[in-house]
Amino acid sequence: MISEPIYLHFLNSLLEGNKQQAINIVSHLLNQNVDLKDIFINLFQRSMYRIGSMWETDKCTVADEHIATRITEGLIELVVHHNNGKPKNGKVAIITCVDKEFHELGAHIISGYLEVNQWTVYFVGSNTPQEDILTLIKEKNPDLIGISNNFYIHFLRLTKLIQSINREFPNLKIIVGGQALAEPASQGMLDFPNVSYIDSLNSLDLYLKENFSDNSK
Repeated sequence: MISEPIYLHFLNSLLEGNKQQAINIVSHLLNQNVDLKDIFINLFQRSMYRIGSMWETDKCTVADEHIATRITEGLIELVVHHNNGKPKNGKVAIITCVDKEFHELGAHIISGYLEVNQWTVYFVGSNTPQEDILTLIKEKNPDLIGISNNFYIHFLRLTKLIQSINREFPNLKIIVGGQALAEPASQGMLDFPNVSYIDSLNSLDLYLKENFSDNSK
């Protein structure tokens, strides 16, 4: 379990833009065999939620938030690389953002978390055209696709993408997330039986157990 002092030390490292200090903290946790789920949820996710809240209340700048994001993205890859020796579980996922969506950290965290859970993941990232996503699905034949959408103005793009995926791949499971879907009313607009809203790594963990564990078959 990650202690409160370690979390606060890491949070301050991000806010100060101290990349090396943040790397040292995560490397130490990895060397101590701290559970990777704990690192993703109680360090990465918790810290970035806090920084996002600070930005919304003018307690840190856009520049501060961007630097913290870039450091965290690098640390996600550090953790994934640390876990690379483990065999894959045979499951494939594509993680992307809706077209015109440039905020990709949430999708990156989901991608990294799936990778440390032995999935093969194709992380597409931000601002990916719909046709390119459909082409990639044809090429990779994934078991799951995750789509991030942070701005409500892109909600129509999200629904159109889901409709297009369902026309061509009606059995493909889809997860969606992002601030645009934080309100229950927004989630209700996604009335698709194969689509699930994921608001955290804990909810992703539950979703994976319900849909992809041996007991779910």
